[in-house]
Amino acid sequence: MSLEKVKSLMTQAGWGTLATFNGSDKVAQLHAVPHAEYCFAEPEGRHVRISGPCTISSNADDKRQLYDANPTLKEHIQNPEIPEYVVIRMTPDRIRMMNPTDMEYEEIELP
Repeated sequence: MSLEKVKSLMTQAGWGTLATFNGSDKVAQLHAVPHAEYCFAEPEGRHVRISGPCTISSNADDKRQLYDANPTLKEHIQNPEIPEYVVIRMTPDRIRMMNPTDMEYEEIELP
């Protein structure tokens, strides 16, 4: 399985973001344990799990870049410059993909 297939699944899943509001439980947890796992899934059950250490960014350029790239954020955040909106940056250290036919995870080689 290639990284390109992982990217394709993420696109087909339709959504996924590591943005949140500052002060949320998610941000508090990442301050305590700066590691997370994120899952993108198709309705058929095929999914990819991406995990790694995280940092929280309130940088205006980071916020604007994610806001512009993900149209669904506009449904939840009127103005990306508000201080409550932050971006969670993950540096993947493990990527696994599962097909529902065999229920086995396949490790995806990181670039």
